[in-house]
Amino acid sequence: MTTTEDHNRHRSQRGAASVAAYVAAASLSTGNRAEHGRAVIEAYPLPIVVPGDLTLVIGSALADLYHHAEGIERPEALLGAALMELSTTGSVLAVLQALGDDGRPGIIACTIAAVLAYGDEHGVSVHQVTAMAYDHWKDETLAL
Repeated sequence: MTTTEDHNRHRSQRGAASVAAYVAAASLSTGNRAEHGRAVIEAYPLPIVVPGDLTLVIGSALADLYHHAEGIERPEALLGAALMELSTTGSVLAVLQALGDDGRPGIIACTIAAVLAYGDEHGVSVHQVTAMAYDHWKDETLAL
């Protein structure tokens, strides 16, 4: 396995951990989406970024989620679903969990939506952070 493959596998594992943090927070709490996103970011290991820069942390977390979804769904589709999730009043996590593996892309999209909601509450530009995350993911996957 190449260094790039190892790096991308590690990012995918961090993305899986972010999904697990989201599911745990959303399953145990009736809090809002941004609170669930806060739980994801608080559990995130902050790799190679300045811990105080929330835009970089969220961008890195989103890129990891895109890596985690490789072979399942494209980042563009996940982001589209996440933005639709943001426009709803309630989370659809329970329905997605009931679908099992077939609901996994939706659960990843819900995680992305929660992280974006948390960032939005703290002044992080959704457009800037999603473009940055997509560019990181694309650069890393094309390096293979």
